[in-house]
Amino acid sequence: MIHRRTLPLLALPGLAQAQAWPSRPITLVVPFAAGGNVDAVTRLLAPELSRRLGQNVVVDNAPGAGGTIATERVARAAPDGNTLLVAVESTLAIAPFVTPSAVRYDPVADFAPVAMLATLPLALVGRPDLPAADLPALIALARASSAGLTYATSGTGTSLHLLGEIIAARTGARLEHVPYRITSQIPTDLMGGRLDLAILALTVAAPLVREGRIKGFAVSAANPHPAMPAVPPLASLPAMAGFEMAVWQGIFAPARTDAAIVERLAAEIQMAMEEPETQRRLAGIGMTGSQLSLAALGRLLRAEMTRYEAVVRAANIRLD
Repeated sequence: MIHRRTLPLLALPGLAQAQAWPSRPITLVVPFAAGGNVDAVTRLLAPELSRRLGQNVVVDNAPGAGGTIATERVARAAPDGNTLLVAVESTLAIAPFVTPSAVRYDPVADFAPVAMLATLPLALVGRPDLPAADLPALIALARASSAGLTYATSGTGTSLHLLGEIIAARTGARLEHVPYRITSQIPTDLMGGRLDLAILALTVAAPLVREGRIKGFAVSAANPHPAMPAVPPLASLPAMAGFEMAVWQGIFAPARTDAAIVERLAAEIQMAMEEPETQRRLAGIGMTGSQLSLAALGRLLRAEMTRYEAVVRAANIRLD
C-alpha cells in the first residue's frame, strides 16, 4: 500500500513545483531598448498578467547584438517559469542564419513556446513623386530601371530587408537595399526624395500615407489593413499570390520548463491579451492580438525559420 500511494508522486517530480509557482516575481526579458513596439506590447501585458498570477511581473529591457545576448541569457536561465523571453522573428527565426557565429542558442531546442502576443504587417511605401500610380506599375518601373530602385529598411538581415529580397526574387523587380542605422531618418529621406522606396512597420507608414506625404504601394498582410484600407496586399500580384508576412512578438520559456507551468502561462497570457482594454490599446499602436496556441506557435517558428533560411541563403546575406 505504501508503494501504491507514493508511486504517483514519484512519477510526477514537477508537480510540487508547478503547484507552488509562482512564488516570486516573474521577469519578462525584452531584448531591445525601451520605447519600441516590443516594449510597448510587453508593458501592456505585464500588469494584467501580474494581476492574474498574484505575483509581480517585471519588464527587463536588455538590448545588445540585435537581441541575441538577452535571448541567449534566457535560454540558459533556470527552467522554473520565472524568467521568460519576449521573442521576435528576428532573434529566433532570422539571426541564426544571418549571424550564425554570434548566436549561441538553438531556437527550437533551447526554448518552449508559450504564447503569441501580437503581429504587425509591413508596408512598402515610396517617395511622393515616384512615377508609379499603383503596385503593378511600381513593379514594372523597378523591372525597367537599369540601376534599380533604392529601398530603405532598418538594417541588413532584418525581416524588412528579407521582405525586399522576397519581392525582388518573386517579381523580377530590381531593388537596391539601403540599410539605415537611425530608422527615424528613413521617412524624412523618403519624403525628401533621397530614396525611392522603403519598407516600414505599418504603424510608422500609415499616418504618412494617410496625409499624402508618401505613397502606399502594398502591405504584407493577406488582406488590406484597416489602417491603410486603400493599399492592396502584396498577394494581389500574381507573382506574390498567397503571400503573407508579419513581424511578431511571442513569449518563450527556457526549454525543460514544467509543462504545467507553460500551459498555465499560455492560458493566463491569452486571457490577459483578450481583455477589452488590452485590445483597445493594442489597436491604438496598430498591433493585432494573436490567438495562436502554444503548439501552433512552435509550428510557426519552425516554418518561419525554413522560409527565412532560404531567403538568406539565396541572397547571400551575412553579418559576421
